[in-house]
Amino acid sequence: MSAISTIAILSSMRKYWIGILVASILGSAYFTFIYYSEYGDHPFHSFGWHYVVISIVAANFIALVVHRLNAFLNGLFDWKKSFSLRLLSGIILGTATALAIAYGFAWITIKLNSAASFDEITTNYSEAAIKLAIIALITVMIYSIIYLALFSYNQYAVVQIETVKHERKQLKLQFDALKSQLSPHYLFNCLNTISSLVYKDPDAAETFIRRLALTYQYILTTNKEKLVSLAEEVEFVKSYYYLLKVRYENSFDLNIDLPQEILTSKVPPLTLQILVENAVKHNVFSKEEPLEVDIVSEEQKFLKVSNTKTARPSSVSSFKVGLENIRKRYKFFTNSTISIEDAEKFTVRLPIIDEGDIDEQTINQVA
Repeated sequence: MSAISTIAILSSMRKYWIGILVASILGSAYFTFIYYSEYGDHPFHSFGWHYVVISIVAANFIALVVHRLNAFLNGLFDWKKSFSLRLLSGIILGTATALAIAYGFAWITIKLNSAASFDEITTNYSEAAIKLAIIALITVMIYSIIYLALFSYNQYAVVQIETVKHERKQLKLQFDALKSQLSPHYLFNCLNTISSLVYKDPDAAETFIRRLALTYQYILTTNKEKLVSLAEEVEFVKSYYYLLKVRYENSFDLNIDLPQEILTSKVPPLTLQILVENAVKHNVFSKEEPLEVDIVSEEQKFLKVSNTKTARPSSVSSFKVGLENIRKRYKFFTNSTISIEDAEKFTVRLPIIDEGDIDEQTINQVA
């Protein structure tokens, strides 16, 4: 058994025993009060301690039933949607239940100790019954208010825990996307390209270094951003494309054709770059058989990223990790799904996220 399970069990047992203690104190106190108000004497002196024990048993039974009743009502009525109905139903049904059980215990106790008729019992104990009803109503009302406060606190705690889970999950996904950009293999290839350019074409080497710096600047500035504008992502991809173009020369081509209207929409950072990188990583291409990647808009509802398919390298792992990363990050912001089509071309359709469609609360949960 884990430490967390043990703590949960001990916490549950502690609540259980606290509930018994409180119910026992209230049961004996209420019985003592009613008896003293009727007879002017303490029940231990004249009526017998065993009746106090019966009142304690009755109080604990009432507490258990009312607690179960409230749990049942939680399933029928939502506190958020039907606050008044849930509160009133808890008070009314809780009071009725408590009185029914209390009167039942009192009736059985009286009948076992006397041969009084129903009329005699109702006449002799009417004032005590009224006092018990008032006490039960007040107690259930206080219980309902405390129950509401604890329930609200628990719901708040659940929301906070879910928010933290969302945050951790989002950060994990962004970290996974970031790792591919900081991999030693990627840096080695870039430095190798710079090394070959330094003597052949110093101006091209300088431009390459500047573009490389821009890509890492973008990575660092968007490290903690959950969404960036499509315009920012496109500019980053253009810088990334320049690095690939220098490295692969005329064997790789990227075409970006997006209308101005959708450039203000949002995408998770590095999304387009991961798709371009996947195309490069999972195809063997040359001047005779070049790789072409297209990023276009489809009905202004989707971003379509497609690439031609060439021979597959044997040593490259599956591209599903990068796609799954994108899919999970998109789930935070839209109900529209990402579609993947592996036909003559490999195509990924990304739903366009408009800023106005994003719930502010959703942003706060993952921000």
